[in-house]
Amino acid sequence: MKDVVIVGAGPCGLVALKELREAGHDAIIFEASDVLGGCFASSFVQPDLHLTISNWFMAFSDFPDPTRLHYPSGKAYLAYLQAYSRHFGLEQHIRYNSRVSQAILGNDNLWSLEVHQSDDRVLRVKTDALLVATGANQLPNLNVPGLEGFSGRLIHSSQYNESFKSQVAEQKLRVLVIGAGESGADVAAELAELSSDVSVWVRRAPCVGPRYLNDTIPEVERMALNKSNEHPANSFLEASTTNRMSAGINVYAYGLFRRFLWNLPGGDTTIQRFNLESTASAFLRTEQATYVTKNSRMCEAVSQGKLQVIVKSTLSTSGITCTFSNADGMKDSTILREFDAIVLCTGYQASFPWIQIPERYKFEANPRTWFLHCFPRLLGDRLFFVGYARPHQGGIPATAEMLSRYIALLLRGEALPLPADYGSLALRDMADEQEYYSISPGLNSLVDYNAYIESLARRMGCEPKLPRVCVALFNVHILSLLLGISGTWAMNTITAWSAAILWATTMIGFFIVEDGLLIKWWFYPNWSVWYRMNGPGAKPKLVSDALIRVPLSRGMAITPYFILFVLWLVPQFYMQRVLSIFIFIPHAALTILGLGDVSGWFGWLRPKQYVLHGCPWRVGDLFLP
Repeated sequence: MKDVVIVGAGPCGLVALKELREAGHDAIIFEASDVLGGCFASSFVQPDLHLTISNWFMAFSDFPDPTRLHYPSGKAYLAYLQAYSRHFGLEQHIRYNSRVSQAILGNDNLWSLEVHQSDDRVLRVKTDALLVATGANQLPNLNVPGLEGFSGRLIHSSQYNESFKSQVAEQKLRVLVIGAGESGADVAAELAELSSDVSVWVRRAPCVGPRYLNDTIPEVERMALNKSNEHPANSFLEASTTNRMSAGINVYAYGLFRRFLWNLPGGDTTIQRFNLESTASAFLRTEQATYVTKNSRMCEAVSQGKLQVIVKSTLSTSGITCTFSNADGMKDSTILREFDAIVLCTGYQASFPWIQIPERYKFEANPRTWFLHCFPRLLGDRLFFVGYARPHQGGIPATAEMLSRYIALLLRGEALPLPADYGSLALRDMADEQEYYSISPGLNSLVDYNAYIESLARRMGCEPKLPRVCVALFNVHILSLLLGISGTWAMNTITAWSAAILWATTMIGFFIVEDGLLIKWWFYPNWSVWYRMNGPGAKPKLVSDALIRVPLSRGMAITPYFILFVLWLVPQFYMQRVLSIFIFIPHAALTILGLGDVSGWFGWLRPKQYVLHGCPWRVGDLFLP
């Protein structure tokens, strides 16, 4: 067992503490503030913050949220974290008002920590391992070129509060919001209700996903309704982006469906226009190549004429005049506007000046240089970063919990150890991620949720395994499909009809066997509770209880979007099963020879789940649902 010091009592630090102590390690948290919750308890949280991930997805796998599926407020999620801490008795292992000012790795491979407390005492602590869970929202990012000449009011979103909103409303301030991420979308939409002159500036069009699918009701109204009314599981955006059937097809098939949707009449034309423009340089991969703003409030305000989005590559300022232009310098594309205030929704920077590591380790503060965004080169047994894997789909708490489970087992010697060359593998993964996320290469924490969480699960042996009857039913279904195709090709009517009857029978079986488990497996969100089915830390009753709460009758809404989704996805899933056989052969050969793997454009023909983060693709996967 190991002594582990965790820095930070936000969601990531709390789940790390719980998992480490449950595994028998002597773990404590040092938290600089006087409360747990991290950014959810700080002044950084905007007054009307609502999460872009559902409460079930944000919940840790062995402490389910007892309320209905909905998008919680920041305050509600903080209350959940407090309940989690009480339930697992974590408070007694948290040292509040304790700021770690220095962590030095000594020649004895132990960490020496200097901890400043509120009563001016300084603690000096020795520990085997250090787990950093201070989060990415540490230092407001104020570095925006071109703002040097601005004479109006300039604030960061961390300073955005009711007082500022009141000033905007009373004085009808002209406001420019810089950035169209989730915070920027919320801030811009709120301010557009308070002033008639609010604009957003972005260097490229944002890629936007609505919180609710196939919905004509404004997002804020829908969230209010959702608090008192059940909503089907497949009406949440995460059902479309994290379901296992989507993860089982290649990125091109996935992306083409998105491009098809964005060209359909009857959709939100603002979202469609932004998304088509944003992903033009990644035609086949679409939003898989970039960060997605999971918030449609800004687009609703644009559609209503309350808000303008300025898409220009450069900004310069003089007094209160802002000049927006493109890099080509063409005068006819230049826009001049005057603003009284600018709100920077430019995110935050992570910084670790307090961690002191000998030069020989060549430590870099870039999550992509750490294996699985967690394990720095040569330090993987004594330094861990949890919370720096930000899912393109899904939420950070789920990836943090999976990492914490792995670290706890790793320190006990009960999980697949880190590869001998994990430092080199991290650099290879970094190159793959930068190529894959080509539109947002600078967002170094971005990961693919399904691939990342499955990769960790397979290192622990806790990947979900369906009952044998479900696996058998699936394989008979695929066999019936192949027989039907061969019978039709050979013009053998008996074989073709027999196969069609078998196909239809097995299809009906999907909805009946194990209470429709296969349908839920394919189309429900990939909640972290699925990873409690078996293996270390298994609590299968939690999985069955969660699925009972969302039976197919309430979990699946048959909407126009869902019908299109199924009509596209199911045939692609069939075709991927055949294609995977041919892709797997070179994959297996290269893996056996130790020559890496098929990467780039050809490698992306694999099922999405096996493209990034070293998620192992096994021959058995060819026969699993």
